[in-house]
Parts: sequence; C-alpha cells; structure tokens
Amino acid sequence: MESQRPELRAHQENLAKHQELKALIVAIDEALQRRSATIDEVSRMLAMLGDRLVKRFALEEDGGYFAEAIVHAPQLVSKANALLAQHPKMHILAKNLVLDAPAGDDQSDDWWLRTAALFKAFREEFARHESQENVLIQEAYHQDIGVTD
Repeated sequence: MESQRPELRAHQENLAKHQELKALIVAIDEALQRRSATIDEVSRMLAMLGDRLVKRFALEEDGGYFAEAIVHAPQLVSKANALLAQHPKMHILAKNLVLDAPAGDDQSDDWWLRTAALFKAFREEFARHESQENVLIQEAYHQDIGVTD
C-alpha cells in the first residue's frame, strides 16, 4: 500500500478540520434558533468554537493555508496579510459569545436573543472571511497569463 504524500495528508486533515468547524457553526446556529439545547450546552459549543478558531487561525498564520498559494502568486501577499489581520476581530467576536451565559437559567430570553444576534454577526463575518480566502486561492491558481496561454 502506497503512503500518501505529506502535503496531501496535511491538506486532507485541514479539510476535515474545516468541515468539523462548519458543522459546529451549523449546530450552534440551530441550537440558538430552535433553543434545542441548554444554555450550558450552547456555551460549551461556543467555547469549543473559540478553541477551534484559535487553532485554525494559528495554522493559517504559520503559513499552513496560504503558503503554497503565495509561492505560486506572490503578488497576493498583501491580500493574504489583510485576511490574516481579520483573525483577531473574529476571535474577539467568538470569545464575546461565551462571556455572559447565566448559570442554570435556560429560560433567559434575553440571553438567547442576545447570543443569537452576536452569533449571527460572527457567522456573517466568518462567512465573508471564508469567501475572501477562497477568492485568494482561486486568484492564485487561476490567473490569466495572456493571450498566448
């Protein structure tokens, strides 16, 4: 049995973690919209989201996600740096979601409404960020190199 190249294995691991992150975001959104979990359970999911974001952002900042694209298209360095500069804001948005959970009070309408609104703001910001990352990767590998290409 032939072993996978390390780059391919790393890419597949990154994709799997990305899918897990997306699934967690969907689960949190559903729990907040339907109130299908307790406040404690939602708070744990939000804390897990913060932890996973820290790991994902660290990987990107260490060159794990953009490195190959930037080598391929160095003119995109400033765009990549702008994306990396968005990480602290998104991390703060995610961190603020966990700060004010009332202990043991699953009937707190204010908490549910406030947390759902804060999560929506985070989710939209994260979706914009992901979209911009995808555009950067596409630009790196799908360049028009002229009429003789």
